[in-house]
Amino acid sequence: MRAKAFWLILVALGLGTKRHWHILAAILLGVVLGIYLPYPNQSLQPDSYYFIHQLFDVVGQLFIRLITMVVVPLVVSSLIVGVSSLGDSRQLGRMGGKVLFYFLLLMGISALLGAGLALWMEPGSQIQQNVLMTADAATIIRELQNAPSQSLQALFFNMIPRNPMESLAQADLVPVIVYTLLFGAAVASVGESGKPIINFFESLFTATMKLTDWVMILAVPGVFSLAFITVAKSGLGVFGQLWVYALTILMGLLIQLFIIFPLMLKFLGKINFMNVYRAISEAIMVAFGTASSSATLPITIACMERRAGVSNRIASFVLPTGATINKTATTMFEVIAVIFLLQAYQIEVTPDKVGIIVLFSIVASIGAAGVPSAGLITIAIVLNSIGHFQMDLLAGGIAMLWSIDRVLDMCRTVVNVVSSCTVATLVASSEGELNRDILNNHDAWTEVV
Repeated sequence: MRAKAFWLILVALGLGTKRHWHILAAILLGVVLGIYLPYPNQSLQPDSYYFIHQLFDVVGQLFIRLITMVVVPLVVSSLIVGVSSLGDSRQLGRMGGKVLFYFLLLMGISALLGAGLALWMEPGSQIQQNVLMTADAATIIRELQNAPSQSLQALFFNMIPRNPMESLAQADLVPVIVYTLLFGAAVASVGESGKPIINFFESLFTATMKLTDWVMILAVPGVFSLAFITVAKSGLGVFGQLWVYALTILMGLLIQLFIIFPLMLKFLGKINFMNVYRAISEAIMVAFGTASSSATLPITIACMERRAGVSNRIASFVLPTGATINKTATTMFEVIAVIFLLQAYQIEVTPDKVGIIVLFSIVASIGAAGVPSAGLITIAIVLNSIGHFQMDLLAGGIAMLWSIDRVLDMCRTVVNVVSSCTVATLVASSEGELNRDILNNHDAWTEVV
């Protein structure tokens, strides 16, 4: 019976006419199968369970590895093409200032939203102290011990690469983007002498997008496998004492998705948010499945150019920068998580502490890599800022957050991606580079994956 159900699921993944519906079905079926086939316990499950989990773990990791493979060349080529197309430094400065304003505005709103929700819902007050003291924290302790404790000054200087090639090799995107922006501006300023370099990176961008199309053939089995393994390992029981914490974060994410972003699109760009959300539906599904905004970047750019009507000049500049800097959901999460820990350990949450938490959550989220659960690692920066980063004291609480973070991180990634797409759409609208005929005409859209 189980074998029959398993094959029915695989067959169902091939049904439908639109690939984004395939991806949605893959995620839902992966969740169902993860509940049905939990992670193996040698005393309870047969050896065949191990083969099934290992198989899908390999498929999921293969998909992430392949799509991550194209991120660095895509970021470099798209930024250089985008910056060089802006022309002189005045255009770059105006565009960059506008993009940075929107990013900081959204992260500021999300941080204040997180603080308000955390102080209202008080998720940490629901946790029993004995659970905090007995939680298995070995994994998270190792992660946080390896996480650098950075001051604001150190964080700033780490954005400037000592060796751009080393940053490229390590896929350290923040210094890569800083160097690429400067290099692209330099190429644009030398006129005809820079044309061969621009032509090279235009070809590299086009070839990388074609490679992305090939990799995205694995999107359906990839996100299915990732969803299955996540639920099979975590289960649903971990939400027991953390349901208020999870609800607080989910409420904040929904407010951003269906109130903040739509209002900005309507009043600042006179744009129907549903058209934008439909246009980036594939990117939303992939973001949810991979929990990585950087890994989702290729498909995000494709959706914005081919369906949302955003010009290549805007998309290739805003989206790679947003994937690294614009982490609105991560900012809100870090505020809620820190206040949760303070409440759980009965540490007084004063107004000045809330202000520091909001400020450093924005800084920490900017420094967070676009990979799964990166926000939980950079939470150390926020804890240090308020003087409560004591490993032995907080390990149990952080371990609890880690136990459900993969599921919540999938939701956060969706909001981070939608946030960057919102900014790209607004900037394109203000620059007169938004093709509303494409955005509003669903029948003219082409398949992205």
